[in-house]
Amino acid sequence: MVLVVLGAVALLAAYAALFDEPWWQAPLRSGLIGVVVALVLNWQLRRQPRLPLRLTDEALHLTGPKGTGLSIDWVNMAGAQVRGRLDPRLVVRPLDPEQTRPPMRPGQWSTPGRGPYELVVRLTWMTPGPDALRRELARRLPTT
Repeated sequence: MVLVVLGAVALLAAYAALFDEPWWQAPLRSGLIGVVVALVLNWQLRRQPRLPLRLTDEALHLTGPKGTGLSIDWVNMAGAQVRGRLDPRLVVRPLDPEQTRPPMRPGQWSTPGRGPYELVVRLTWMTPGPDALRRELARRLPTT
């Protein structure tokens, strides 16, 4: 946190010197931009389904684009991993896409640059949180 504050002070000083403005105008302008970005982000996240995933003893149930659902049995799971700290995402790969409910089509749930059957679920603001999901996945999935 100290490094972040020192970096912000250095950027503020460089901005004030470069643009020949009073130092207090930069945080004012940045604060206004930050408020607008926060409001837009909050609006976008409210449009997401509230429960992107649910764990049961038999399967992992996911909510996808436009509210569509998908269930993958634990025995049909090639891998599931929580990636990222600031923007956590769950990345899931089924062993047999035909055994999911409903059966997956290539590219149906994947994003560009990923495999045709790789699912990515955003976990931003999910409760109880990504760390609890990591522990639960480690408990349910066999170690390789």
